[in-house]
Amino acid sequence: MAIKRIPTTSAQVGMYLCGIDRSWLKTPFLVHRFLIKSSSDIAKLEQAGIQEITIDTDRGLDVLQDSKPPHTHDDVSSTPNSPIPDSSRPPEAARLDHLSPSVKGKSLSGELTTMKMVRVYILEGIQDILHTLQKTGRLAMEQVHQITESVMAESLRHEEACIAMIRTRDFSPALFEHALAVSTLAVLLGRAVGLDNTALQHLASAGLLHDAGLLNIPQVLHRPINQLSDAELVLYHKHPHRGVEILSQQSSLSDEVDTLIREHHIALDGTGYPANSDPAKIQTSSRILRIVDEYDELLTGHHTGKPLPVRSALQSLYQQGKKGLLDGALVATFINLIGIYPTYALVELSTGERGIVTANSRDDLLQPTILLIQDAIHQPLPEPIPFNISVLSSHESRPEIVRVLAPEQVGIDLDSALENWMAL
Repeated sequence: MAIKRIPTTSAQVGMYLCGIDRSWLKTPFLVHRFLIKSSSDIAKLEQAGIQEITIDTDRGLDVLQDSKPPHTHDDVSSTPNSPIPDSSRPPEAARLDHLSPSVKGKSLSGELTTMKMVRVYILEGIQDILHTLQKTGRLAMEQVHQITESVMAESLRHEEACIAMIRTRDFSPALFEHALAVSTLAVLLGRAVGLDNTALQHLASAGLLHDAGLLNIPQVLHRPINQLSDAELVLYHKHPHRGVEILSQQSSLSDEVDTLIREHHIALDGTGYPANSDPAKIQTSSRILRIVDEYDELLTGHHTGKPLPVRSALQSLYQQGKKGLLDGALVATFINLIGIYPTYALVELSTGERGIVTANSRDDLLQPTILLIQDAIHQPLPEPIPFNISVLSSHESRPEIVRVLAPEQVGIDLDSALENWMAL
């Protein structure tokens, strides 16, 4: 990554923005790293009062020399630095030309490594917040704000890596990992449906604290739900109300966050809990929190003790949406966000070849971009091959994804496979 700090007045279409001179939360931008695609993007930076920006010259244009005219075209594809088609290039490399410019040049290994380190820091903070709340009844609001800002910034900056971190966890009775997963997914889904920064902050905070009511219940209840007796289940179902009671003593916590916590287990058909709630009045943010909470519980096996793969968890959400338990439109958006074959998933094709999903097509979730790393007889390829099923011509045979594999079970180290790969 080649990082360079420049004045905003030197910004040009085609540069890749990765930093500004203030907190992102004080700007109108929800995406914290992006390719500058038009002069209106530059105008927004200037209108926000941003004096300096940081650009990544490996992923976008560098500052042009004084002898060269400034670049002002609105279409990135027409920039002087755009690659000239080369008929001698292999077809696998040519397929990359069909990908969005906003994802080219991203180091997948770097994204994953960065998010792993950030996740450790955030988890330590959440664990400290929940431990203090459990032992003293006090909520460290300054720390909550710091963690919330980190969750928002990092989840929006490293979306695919965040989703990958969440789907690879096992069930843990400790609440802090679940809290981070729910907070992160709520922010991502909230952004996807166009919620503003204030609503996203409320979702991030509610995600961190939504299970506060479970902090002081008997430890024996911290196990899969299907193992609880009827009496234990009644006590467990009281945790949204107990959480609001605990947190209502914190004067600086907004009423919106209290409402989200109270409503996060209400189903839209009138079931769920607390039972005396009117599902017709459930706000969008509460519906979001319910969906992402359910998804993470399915992934970690909280319901039955048996974790579900991503595709099965998404199928369960879809069925609940059809039955009217969950908001069907939000579920559809969430499935589109996660991807049936999420980034970093190891998949096997009908040809026998194996590869790592590196990007999803929002138009066709069944045809992601794949980095092939093994041939048809599962031997390592000399060089990984980028492969996008959706851009094959109509006369070419179209392989299909036949299964998702557990990397450790087939002896593949994803970090090593992705190391230094910059095809996206």
